[in-house]
Amino acid sequence: MAAAAAAAGLVLAGCSSDDGTGAEDAVASVTSAAESAVERATSAAESAVEGTTGTENTEPGASVEETTTLPGAGGGEYTISGPILAKYNEIGGADSPLGAPTANQEDVGDGSVAEFEGGIIAWSPDTDAHVVWGEIRTAWEAQGGAGGELGFPVSDERPIPNGLESEFEMGTITYVDGATQVIPK
Repeated sequence: MAAAAAAAGLVLAGCSSDDGTGAEDAVASVTSAAESAVERATSAAESAVEGTTGTENTEPGASVEETTTLPGAGGGEYTISGPILAKYNEIGGADSPLGAPTANQEDVGDGSVAEFEGGIIAWSPDTDAHVVWGEIRTAWEAQGGAGGELGFPVSDERPIPNGLESEFEMGTITYVDGATQVIPK
């Protein structure tokens, strides 16, 4: 921008005429060139940001989120990102009971799911990221998983008397005394 201002000064000094119209034309030309340069720089910066991965940003309307490729079960590599990756890291990553990923993260409706050796992390903008595993996972998947009757989980599994419970958008699954029960809303 400083170079544009210096160039404008040189153009104005060299292009003025006695009636002042040369200077006005020069100012208009320099202004137009500067505006074009700013537009090109802004466009280039926006393009660079769209292709960036690294910093997680889950604010509404944000386009940049952390993405990584993780070593998976059987020697494969799988891509996990955003809130699912954050949840995976929060609970201990591959060293947690979830273990390594077994597939790439997939979109389901307006959310996404990622499968791991020991369970699933499911996320949607309305529910946040939650872990589903064990017998509750088996029952949830029998109901169609995130795209099924119960929808996305709205809580992580939690202990209840004699068992465990997970809540979903459209119901609850309990595992009590060795028996699983699906309770629709």
